[in-house]
Amino acid sequence: MNQSEREKAMTLLAHQPAFIYRLRFSRSGSLSFIGHLDLMRTFERSLRRAGFPLLHSQGYNPRPMLVFALPLGVGISTTDDYVDVSLAEARDIMEVMAGLQNALPDGLRILDGWPVPETGGSIMAMVTAARYRLQAQQIFPALQRLFLRSEVTVEKRSKGQLRMLDIRPLMLALEHGETENENEAIVLVCAGSHENLRPDLLLQALTAFEDFPLQEAANCGVERSGLYAGTYPDLKCFKEMI
Repeated sequence: MNQSEREKAMTLLAHQPAFIYRLRFSRSGSLSFIGHLDLMRTFERSLRRAGFPLLHSQGYNPRPMLVFALPLGVGISTTDDYVDVSLAEARDIMEVMAGLQNALPDGLRILDGWPVPETGGSIMAMVTAARYRLQAQQIFPALQRLFLRSEVTVEKRSKGQLRMLDIRPLMLALEHGETENENEAIVLVCAGSHENLRPDLLLQALTAFEDFPLQEAANCGVERSGLYAGTYPDLKCFKEMI
């Protein structure tokens, strides 16, 4: 059997029923500085260590069926993120949460979880907005000025090419942090597979348009504190979608 025949044979395998569990998790500390692929490998290996039968995609190059709602950039911590885990057999959700938590390294915590139907659609396609907490000297007034602009055009690298992008339509809302000081800001931006504003592009715009210090932008603390579905302003937080 040659390679093309093997590939065809793999695609003809019978469908395996998937038992999907949506897990809400947080990431902090040194684990905030690993890339998305490393985060995926960490979850995969932890699930294996915990003894869960992780389901793999069918085809010539099977991959573990772990689907994250929105990839996390390097250096971004999170208090409210989601991953769909597909298992080959049904398990109690409390067993999945506890077993995985015991196998995960420090810095990753399972906060909540619930089963979702196999026909529920891709979690990645549901994301339309994200909430970020930004911490840097005098970042709130700088963002206030940026939000007053009608156009904010920056350079964005996409598929190896630079293009100009007006990110102002992707900037949805700005508010003070819990302490209501000038060194903390909460921003709501478009996110997901269709339209996505990364925090680094927002900080890039601050330095270009508002003379925000490069050092403050480079050292800005970034925490993702919420993911949403729906159309702004009628958004629904993921943790409410049980």
